[in-house]
Amino acid sequence: MAGLLEGLRVVEVATFVFAPAAGTVLSDFGAEVIHVEPPGIGDPLRYLGTLRPLPVCEENYPWLLDGRNKKSVVVDLKQADGHEVLMDLIREADIFITNYHPSVLEQLDLTYETLAAQNPRLIYAHGTGYGEIGNEAEKPGYDATAWWARSGLMDAVRPSGGELAMSTAGMGDHPSSISLVAGISLALYARERTGKGTKVSTSLIANGVWSNSILIQAALCGGVPYVPPTQAGTSNAMLNHYRTADDRSFFLVLVKEATEFEQFCTAIGQSDLCSDPRFEKIEERRANAPALVAILSDWFARRPIAEWQQIFDAHAITYGVIATSEEAVTDAQMASTDVFMDMEGRPGTRVVNSPIALSDFPKRAPQPPPELGEHNDAVLSELGYDEVRIAALRDAGVIGGV
Repeated sequence: MAGLLEGLRVVEVATFVFAPAAGTVLSDFGAEVIHVEPPGIGDPLRYLGTLRPLPVCEENYPWLLDGRNKKSVVVDLKQADGHEVLMDLIREADIFITNYHPSVLEQLDLTYETLAAQNPRLIYAHGTGYGEIGNEAEKPGYDATAWWARSGLMDAVRPSGGELAMSTAGMGDHPSSISLVAGISLALYARERTGKGTKVSTSLIANGVWSNSILIQAALCGGVPYVPPTQAGTSNAMLNHYRTADDRSFFLVLVKEATEFEQFCTAIGQSDLCSDPRFEKIEERRANAPALVAILSDWFARRPIAEWQQIFDAHAITYGVIATSEEAVTDAQMASTDVFMDMEGRPGTRVVNSPIALSDFPKRAPQPPPELGEHNDAVLSELGYDEVRIAALRDAGVIGGV
């Protein structure tokens, strides 16, 4: 079966996760994604997996993840002939994805107005760090800064007075890329209705605020500033993490506490807690939460995580085992729901699946990411360039790579 987006051409002039990851999702559903890279080393994302403090391994995993399915064309956009190559691609494209700063797009003559004049049906998707206008539009924006730190998330997730938590690689980039995909999808729908393309934009700071929107909405409404609780000093023992006898942890989440507390106490063999005057009612449990946390912490520390899992599952208690990234790769539930995919032509290599599924439109099997400039000749030939012209462009340094 043909992919849902087969026949759509995406031209991607972007780097470092946020915007290119949107192209990856589109490629999973069959779109042809042409990743335009600069001469020299190409997209720096190709080398991210070789740098510490990220884990270093033989496989260049960031590029494997977000470079899959794509075609690589190396073009020097600062040269007039290189710019014309890109314009030829744009005239044949459905979607243009970029995360370049507004000033860089101006310098390269790659603004929405310029490209829309070349192709009125083009969907122009711009992902930024801090937005396209304002004093910080030109500020370098990464998910660690614009999404994680600036949005209040970095402050809100730590225990009260505790050390600030560092972001993990791409933790804001990949969720934000789904916003860009959503915008592109809306724009494609609009094009079906109007026949015209449009501009889509979203930013890491906007997505970070959206991720932290409940606390920020509280601030907008004049709420008392949020103070992150500690595990021992929380005001809600039923929404807390606990450690087990084998030094593992789980997150207990009893959101329907009014009806579930008695069931919970019975399940863990602590029925007396229900009749304890400190804990009988929600109000008392909140007022005496540290005491309840101390009791539960001692109790949960007497058995290993596997035994608590059996008890919780048998009594429909909501919890989540706090897993490591390494454990995720052997998670049976993730495997059963196709969270991972096998890469075609690379036996034993799996990649993380994009988080959207359509029942009637399966995704393509992921293809290995391209070598630098691997598709120069093929893509330019499709545009009508003959061998002589392609050779001349290569000799002039307009195109490069393998």
